[in-house]
Parts: sequence; C-alpha cells; structure tokens
Amino acid sequence: MRKIFFVLILFSLTITSFFAEERYSIDYYGIVATEIDSNMSKMTSDLYYTQLCEINNFVINDKRVESSMKAAPDKASLSAENLSFYTEITKKENSSKWVSTLKLINPTTNKTESQTKEYDSFYKILMEPKSVLHESILNLLENKQNSAANNDDFLMPEKQSGDIESTEFLSGTWSGEDSIDKIVIMRGGRGFVIFTNGASMNITVEIKNTAEGKKILIKQNGRANASFFPELSRTVALKEAVNASPVTWLFSIVNDNTLSGTKNTLIESNGAAIRSDINVTWKKRS
Repeated sequence: MRKIFFVLILFSLTITSFFAEERYSIDYYGIVATEIDSNMSKMTSDLYYTQLCEINNFVINDKRVESSMKAAPDKASLSAENLSFYTEITKKENSSKWVSTLKLINPTTNKTESQTKEYDSFYKILMEPKSVLHESILNLLENKQNSAANNDDFLMPEKQSGDIESTEFLSGTWSGEDSIDKIVIMRGGRGFVIFTNGASMNITVEIKNTAEGKKILIKQNGRANASFFPELSRTVALKEAVNASPVTWLFSIVNDNTLSGTKNTLIESNGAAIRSDINVTWKKRS
C-alpha cells in the first residue's frame, strides 16, 4: 500500500513538473527612442515594464538608468545569466508610421533576436495588448521572426455596465470635449489626455462600484497644471492649479464606443474658481 502511495506521489510530481511553465529571468533596459519627448519616453518605457512584470512566468529586473536610451546597451555589460530585453522605436522616414523593434539578447547563444512591427501611429504602440508582448518574446526565444499577433485578434465583445470586469475594452483613442484634442486609453488602466492648448495630462482608468452599479473612473495622475483648466481664465488658473485636487471623470457605459457622465473640475464664477461637475460624453475614434 505504501509503495502504491509513493508511486502516486511521484507520478503527481512528474505531471506537475511537466506542465509547469518555464520561468525566465529578464533584465529590462527600457527603450531606444530619440524622436519622442521625455514624458512620452517615460510613459512608454514604464508601460513595457508594467506589462512584462504582469506576465506570470517572467521575473523582471529593472536595469533602466533613464527614461530613454540614446543607443542600444553595451553587450559587454549585460548579464551572462539572464536574458536582456529592450525596444527600439523609430519614425518611418517620409511617413507618419512608426516602427517598433523588440530586441532579446540570449546569453546562452550570445545572439540578439529581434522582431519588428509597423504601426499607423505612435499611440498604436501604446495600445498593443500584453498578450502580444508575451507571445513576441516567446517567439524570440524560439527564434521565430515577425509573428506578432494582429490587433484585430483582440477585439472585445460589447460591454454593459453590469458586466465590466476590466478596463481593457476601453483601449483606444477618444474625443468629446471642446478643450481636448484626444484622449488615449491604454491597456493596464493608464493613458493620457492631449489638450488643444498642447498640454498633456497622465490619467489612470479604473472600475468603480457605485450605488448605480459599476462605472468607469478616470483620474488625473500627477501634479496639476494651469493648462488642465481651460474653463478658467489664465490668471485664475495659474493661481488655483498649485493646490487643485485632481480632475476626475465618472462615466457610465452607453456602448463600446460611447461613455457618458460627469467631469469634476474647476470652473470660474464671479472671478473665482469653484469645484463643479460638468456633463460630458466621450466617443471612441479608433
């Protein structure tokens, strides 16, 4: 009986080991991108890092020393044990398209494997799902080239407020306010707002439980800027922005392409700034 019990345990351990995912230790060096500003560089580099850390069988070591590298890391300085990963992002010459090249250096073979993909805009890079990054790195480990999944493979079914489980389906470019040029929502609950005055606001995106059901809460992330308050005169905005609470939006989902709700921000009344809710509707552009 004891012998049978021992055999069963041994069999169970063998099966568990067989089906367990291999774990990879990866040194992350960030991005090489000389054609975007420092804020966009940091956002992009942080996004890759966050996505890598969320992949179950990856152990990520953050080796970044700045938001964007000017050139690829020196091979001589890389780990002799861990995989090394970074991304090169360039704008295609005489075109509005962008090119992203994932680079994985394997110390076992001392080879650099790469996978390149072209995007219609820089924002499309930011909206690439985590699953594509995961698959791409696994392909590089197997030396498979140019096999990244198409974004169309990840289209989500239409959502209703009652069955929201994540904010992934919101990823894309949105618009809907006169003072805002575009809103870009990325996978992972982050994004940014580009105002018509040129200012850029980082935002977080999350699901909020309310008495009326689940809603989408979008919140300014970072310090306030006078340009975030176009409803105010410039003089009042400069004075109030210093201590202003974050701008927030609370939306109900009309459908996959429409959000309707309120924006909580500062407006001007009798020459002074007051907090108020403004009705807004956002529409998905792409």
